[in-house]
Amino acid sequence: MKKRLIASLLSLTLVTGLLAGCGSGEEPGNAGNTGTNEGQTVSETTDASNAEETSGQEAEQEEGSGEVVTLRVTLKGISMEDERQRAWFDEYNKALAEAGILAKLEVVEMQSGSYQDNLSLMLNSGDIPDIIYFQGGDQVFAAQGILEDLTPYIENSKYVKNALEDFQKERLANYPYLLFVTPALTPTPVIRTDVLEGCASAEAVLADPTIENYLMLFEELKEGRKAVFGLDGNLKGINAMFDQAFGLTSTWVKDESGNYVYGRVSEQSLEELKFYASLYQKGIIDKDYLSANWEVKENDFYSNNTAIISGNQGAVIDLYNSNQVAANGEGAALTVLPPAKGEAQGYLPLDVSKESRGFAISALSEHKDLAFEVLDFAVSGPGRILDLMGTEGKDYTVENGVYTLLPDHDTWYANFFETFENFDLGAMSPDTPYWSDAAVSSADMMATYATMDNAFVIPEEHIVNWDAAETKLAEFTADFVIGNKTEADWDAFVEEWNSVGGAAVTEYANTVLQ
Repeated sequence: MKKRLIASLLSLTLVTGLLAGCGSGEEPGNAGNTGTNEGQTVSETTDASNAEETSGQEAEQEEGSGEVVTLRVTLKGISMEDERQRAWFDEYNKALAEAGILAKLEVVEMQSGSYQDNLSLMLNSGDIPDIIYFQGGDQVFAAQGILEDLTPYIENSKYVKNALEDFQKERLANYPYLLFVTPALTPTPVIRTDVLEGCASAEAVLADPTIENYLMLFEELKEGRKAVFGLDGNLKGINAMFDQAFGLTSTWVKDESGNYVYGRVSEQSLEELKFYASLYQKGIIDKDYLSANWEVKENDFYSNNTAIISGNQGAVIDLYNSNQVAANGEGAALTVLPPAKGEAQGYLPLDVSKESRGFAISALSEHKDLAFEVLDFAVSGPGRILDLMGTEGKDYTVENGVYTLLPDHDTWYANFFETFENFDLGAMSPDTPYWSDAAVSSADMMATYATMDNAFVIPEEHIVNWDAAETKLAEFTADFVIGNKTEADWDAFVEEWNSVGGAAVTEYANTVLQ
């Protein structure tokens, strides 16, 4: 992977000598029935709706006429009833004009509730905005030809093509419909520095993070706490620490005969589940982890009820660090823990089959080139300042070229991308660095331990059965960890997993993986 992000951050460290302190909330199915008129696809029901919508759009003209074109965009959690967002989009539209881009963004208001469900309903009704943010549910629309292939736009871009990391290039090569120029959204485990330093096994873990050394640390940490590892309904956070140590180095692993099998139903997975079950029985994994959500997980961490949680490297770790310092003082600043060392060592391998979220352009839009110009501008220097910094006077100030973050910036999240390409981190005031030491460390550790996955996009004909197999897996995994199932139930589970769809996808995997 490219190290541009880390190099930029380390350059800032050398320039300022000060990268300390604080700093995006953590994250985030299937689209289901297309909901179109019987016998029709979305594309067949769209033309009339688009014509009616276009007639009501302000200053809607063909590009090249010199008139500003209104482009409609969907964004999760954004409403123009929010004065802060309204002011920001006013500034963004002014910046587009200053850059000579004849476009004005109009945010499509979404109903309250599930963004993915509401977006699918809107698109299925034939109302297709020019720029669409997806966080799942995009494949059904790509299959219908509703989403534009972004490959030629990226190749001819001014900024995006130079900002893409290797894993993003792989994702776009495999699935060219979603663009998300953002550091890898993958979890890294963290602990309060003062808590870690109080453990006799801390030095051993940091120097040689074997499974055995982590067990010693966990035994120390569980004293006086509800649990050691806080999770939010699934095992992803702890998998980030242990998967590769147990040999789960990719989604599909080879068995003794050299054939690919799904990692989560492999012998390696069974050994890991036995390990997790023992941690659960000892109170190291939170006994309430299945019912906990992200908010419970984080609050337990800040109140010292748990000692370790995982969050996406970079921005989320920055937020965790900021909240910990605010709650417990400077000594509570976070330390990023390395992945456990065993059969291999690394955090969760990066899925390069496709982006799980990102921006698409409607293939039905009359202004596709202009829509991509808007996304490309977001990666330019002015676009990065707006997207990452928020609104001048509200989220930051600038004096003599030095940027100082204001307290409100803690609740600002980029509307488009989080790349630092074309963003001068050296221009940040040393008193308010953009990222804390912990966030920088998480990005650095991710670059050191990142590996590419071999997952692929599940073909449409297998999606329903694959979902059924994944549901069986989730149920069995939960039952195994909490003790309702044991190793004696493993073979029956694998047989059932295969029967509901796992076998068919495994057969397909062995035709596409080399």
